[in-house]
Amino acid sequence: MHLGGKLVLSVILAGLVVSGCQSGSTSPQAAPGHSSPAPKSPEATPSPAKSRSIAVPAPVRTSDGLVAELAPTKTKKFALLGVTWDRTENDLDVTVEVRVRSAEGWSAWVPLEVDNDGGEAGRGGTEPWWVENADEVRARVTTASGASPTGVKVITVDPGDVDAPASADVPAFYSSSSTSSVVSVADGQTFTPKPTIRSRSSWNARAANGCDEDGYDTYGDTTLGVNLHHTAGTNSYSKSQSASIVKGIQKFHQSGRGWCDIAYNFLVDKYGQIFEGRFGGVDKPVRGSHSGNNTVNERTMGIALMGNLDKARPTSAMKTSAVKLAGWRLATYYKPAKGSVSIGSKTLQRISGHRNVVSTACPGKYGYSWLLASGGMRDRVSSYISNYQSKIKTAAQSLDGLTGSVTGSVKQGEIGGDTRRRTMFSRMNIFWLAPSASAFVVAGAAKTVHEKLGMQNGVLGFPMANMAASSISGLSVQPFQNGAIYQTATGTYGLYGDIYTKYVSASVGGPSGQLGVPKSGVVVSGTTKTVTFEHGTITQNGTAEPVVALSAPAEGAPSQLAPETAEPTPSASEEGVEPVSQAFPVLWLRRSGMISA
Repeated sequence: MHLGGKLVLSVILAGLVVSGCQSGSTSPQAAPGHSSPAPKSPEATPSPAKSRSIAVPAPVRTSDGLVAELAPTKTKKFALLGVTWDRTENDLDVTVEVRVRSAEGWSAWVPLEVDNDGGEAGRGGTEPWWVENADEVRARVTTASGASPTGVKVITVDPGDVDAPASADVPAFYSSSSTSSVVSVADGQTFTPKPTIRSRSSWNARAANGCDEDGYDTYGDTTLGVNLHHTAGTNSYSKSQSASIVKGIQKFHQSGRGWCDIAYNFLVDKYGQIFEGRFGGVDKPVRGSHSGNNTVNERTMGIALMGNLDKARPTSAMKTSAVKLAGWRLATYYKPAKGSVSIGSKTLQRISGHRNVVSTACPGKYGYSWLLASGGMRDRVSSYISNYQSKIKTAAQSLDGLTGSVTGSVKQGEIGGDTRRRTMFSRMNIFWLAPSASAFVVAGAAKTVHEKLGMQNGVLGFPMANMAASSISGLSVQPFQNGAIYQTATGTYGLYGDIYTKYVSASVGGPSGQLGVPKSGVVVSGTTKTVTFEHGTITQNGTAEPVVALSAPAEGAPSQLAPETAEPTPSASEEGVEPVSQAFPVLWLRRSGMISA
């Protein structure tokens, strides 16, 4: 049948349902204003997927628009297949039918849905079809116009065994897991938790290849919404087969369509398992290849429901997991579940279907019906995230009402647990650490320094206050768990560890002491660390006590200051926050003879 000008073909065969959707980018343009370097995909494939390409020749004699035909061809066993060809101006003119032989004999002819929406590479093609176990294939291609596509190929895929453990995603920066709609925390905070997500390693994903090349970018600038899909293949699969299906889809997308990775950001099976799809980080706005519109690919999260939702309704477990997944992403990016938004010349609802972007039946009549229904996906997600409130969200709201005019767009949504959390915006990062009643902003040059030093997992740790001007002209200071960032007229510098402790000690006096304000950050050379100040340096060799050297000490004053144990060290809450009021520490003045005991 046709829907909105696009050919949509589906058929049930021996419990196997053929349909699905995924669409690539329509133009190779990077996300506006984004220049994040692409990470390297670390996945290994202990049981690699294998694909085979079989050329489909033109028939000896054409009839009824037949332009390519593959006679019965025996091949090694395969579980998934699709058909590809050199792209034409109108792939909708192409009709593809295949049949396979399994232990039960030859199947009937099965039409495959044609995906004409383009991609990161130039090959047209069909949706892949999961057949589970076959060893022979036939194919025929017809066109209404009689025009012949070139380079027609049948791609068969053996995904191999997926014997990796069903591991859930564990982010490097603290995790949270819960089956409830919110995680309640003191002071009125209620977080929408990340659902359990099976990592790429759990389905033996191949490495992504070139997702940041040829004008593309690994990431969009933020997440503005969710785009819902369904996949091709069967509705009759076991829970243990889901990982192999995901692996087979990735192999077809990469080897058959020439895409850099699997199209979708996430896939959800009928048992409620959530699979991490495209590489780049589950918390980040990874650009997919799912909608047929490059900007929509960059700014929406693509969720594919595994099955043909033209033929079967989504299961209760599938719907619950999709709600949790969409709700978590929208809530942590501070976006509502309802309302319209302009993306890529399209006006879309925050949660939209693939058919709202391009002409397609995706996500199937039952999937789309659930999306729109009263009490359906949009209503459920809206209810699910209605109580989301955090210190970080409150801080961002107070800055610009969550419009992004001050903070910039959300680059990585709020992550963390009930004691510490973080959100990355394009212009600042905002952190919260229990038991603080407030979240704190790290912005501007301080943001650059903090990120270079590892952010909250690095040597400085979490911010303990916002950047604030000191009593010294031109100097602002922001305290952190393990140091401080000093912003001066000449630069912005991060001091940490033993050198920082020495600098703010009573014997040295911090910015108001004899060393003055910093002129560098911590410079590391081998095992030696050095910081340069207006009037000297502090150097530490290995784990030894840091040594202070004055560049121009007063007459009779020592050129180096030994550690002082008689004077108390400021508390952690005082370090680097308020400068010492006197020009020089009293103890140093006494030692120099400038004042009497």
